[in-house]
Amino acid sequence: MGEMTRRAFSATVGTALAGASLSQSADAHEAPADAACPRPHGPSVTWEWGALREVVVGCPFARIGTGMPRFYRNYTSPASLERAEAMIRAFPRMTLEQAVPEMYAAIAAQMEGAIALLRGLGIVVHQVRPLDEPEEAFLADLSWYGAMQAYPRDPMLVIGDRVIETAIYAPMRRKEKFALRRTLSDRLTQWGIDAVSLPEPLPGPEGPDGYPEGAYLEGGDVFVLGEDIYVGLTGNASSPEGARWLQAVLGPRYRVHTVRLSKKFLHLDCVLATPRPGLAIVCRDGFVDGLPRFLSGWKLIEVTALEAEESLATNVLVLDERTTLVAEETPAVAEALSKAGQRVLTTPFGAVFPWGGAFRCWHHPLVREGGGPPRHFGGW
Repeated sequence: MGEMTRRAFSATVGTALAGASLSQSADAHEAPADAACPRPHGPSVTWEWGALREVVVGCPFARIGTGMPRFYRNYTSPASLERAEAMIRAFPRMTLEQAVPEMYAAIAAQMEGAIALLRGLGIVVHQVRPLDEPEEAFLADLSWYGAMQAYPRDPMLVIGDRVIETAIYAPMRRKEKFALRRTLSDRLTQWGIDAVSLPEPLPGPEGPDGYPEGAYLEGGDVFVLGEDIYVGLTGNASSPEGARWLQAVLGPRYRVHTVRLSKKFLHLDCVLATPRPGLAIVCRDGFVDGLPRFLSGWKLIEVTALEAEESLATNVLVLDERTTLVAEETPAVAEALSKAGQRVLTTPFGAVFPWGGAFRCWHHPLVREGGGPPRHFGGW
């Protein structure tokens, strides 16, 4: 049965692997605006659309668990749930590379293609090192022995010159911070800074109302817009306590705003992107109280809930306020951005989608330069 199941899964990724060669728009060889500027001597992220200079990205390592949390059903499509449950039945506690090598190869190839594109633009790229055995063992009994490392957006934040280690709601993903520490420790030492860590949540099994209450904060929920920080609250990830902790750590210079979101989504970046000042990609269905006030007067590229859920249509990678990296598998988003005046680069990334994220999830900026508020906006 195992070999037959492997073949079934392999069939779903064959086209992704075949298309893993780099595909870009005609001017993709050009570096983002101001690429020749000197790099800051330390982490620096002030605006979502600042020119990307240095970044940490995910790796394809994953281990298939023996089960999954119930809350995943809040935001995961029936097809994705069925695929995940089939893999759990067929390959419990195996690495993805062991279980479905063709799927692993497709993910690895598309990540490598994106890394080559970024480095070709002069961006410094750090790829997360795979978890080691003791790190994988952390909270293993609460996380069905599963693991993944595709999305370093969530276990950390860079706001201004602060590096912050977050606390992820799902116990399976809390161990990711250890590999991130190893990956970035030398860089932080060079910069002469230490990270600040949100206290580890109390361990406990998932109950009828989810995991134990506490301060949870995930990078996919956080947008940095100058001194205004937006934190999405879906009930599946970041919590009000996590947002309050962030405000206390950042101090009075910053204003932390919370945004209530539908439980049908995981993070704020599943329903919002801000490629440049005055331009946003939005999924209105994700916002419980309507769009945030700061988007008043902005040009909006609207996507459906289905597009946001299945193809991660808002989950793009902003290279600078003129240039956006978009998955080749979302041509409608690429076309809309191009019509809005953006320079759009594309590369295949669809093999990464089934794990629940795309380009914004896959990267976390360490250094962004420049940026600034739009000339006209509705207020923060």
